[in-house]
This record gives sequence, C-alpha cells and structure tokens, in this order.
Amino acid sequence: MNHTSCPFRSRLIALGIVALMLLGSGSAADGKSGTQVVRLGREFKLRARHQVTLKREGLQIKFVEVKEDSRCPADVKCVWAGNAAVRLEVSIRGKGRKSLSLNTTGNSSAVDYRGYQIRLVDVSPDPRSTRKIAARDYVVTLLVNKS
Repeated sequence: MNHTSCPFRSRLIALGIVALMLLGSGSAADGKSGTQVVRLGREFKLRARHQVTLKREGLQIKFVEVKEDSRCPADVKCVWAGNAAVRLEVSIRGKGRKSLSLNTTGNSSAVDYRGYQIRLVDVSPDPRSTRKIAARDYVVTLLVNKS
C-alpha cells in the first residue's frame, strides 16, 4: 500500500461523511423524489410547491398555492384579522388525487380526506404593509390525524 495516498484517502472519507451529514439533515426523504417524510399527529411545515408523504400512511400532500391572502399586515391595526386560503393536492400512494382548500379563519381550517383530518395550523410569513409576499416564499404548517 502506498502511504502517500493515506492523507488523500482520509480527506476523501471526511468529505464523504460531511456530504452524508448534509444530505441527512432536516427531514427524512423517501429516496425516490426527495419528498419530505413526516409523521401522523405531528405538526410539520411545508414550503410552497413542495410535497410530503406521511410515514407508513402513504398519504401525499402537496402545497400548491395560496389562493388568497387578506390577512392583516403585522404592522397595521385592523378591525378584521383577514384570511389566507391555501390549495393542497392530496392522494394516497399517488391515487385518488384531490384538490383541497383550507382557510386560516372560519370552520374551513380542517378537512377530511379518506380517513384523515388535514388541519391548516398557520401560514407564514406574516404580511407587512411595505412588501408583497412572493408565491414561493409561503410556508404552511399542517397537522394530520386519523379522522
């Protein structure tokens, strides 16, 4: 064995370990599409145009868009809190795809789909009077339970 290759091999192994750590940080992925894997009964965040799969359930949820955002800006006093309406696409193992709308106000913050209750917990970022939120910057917090 050539001893001059040992420092190179050590650096290569160290780089590999760092790469694996970076890939493994954050939420788990399913290995096929990079889809985030989340658990039933635990709140999770989902970025606009991204998708999650519920571990062991096969339920897939994609955050398609914010259809409406009339929430009161954080730097303004309003008489009404306003509403954010989001559109999700849901399916079980890619079958039975359905479009759902959820709102931050009223009784439409949760919906049942094939034995699961999907609840919209939060929409962020909070609006400001001085800036418009880009569609790609929205993040929803969701909670899924068996219904």
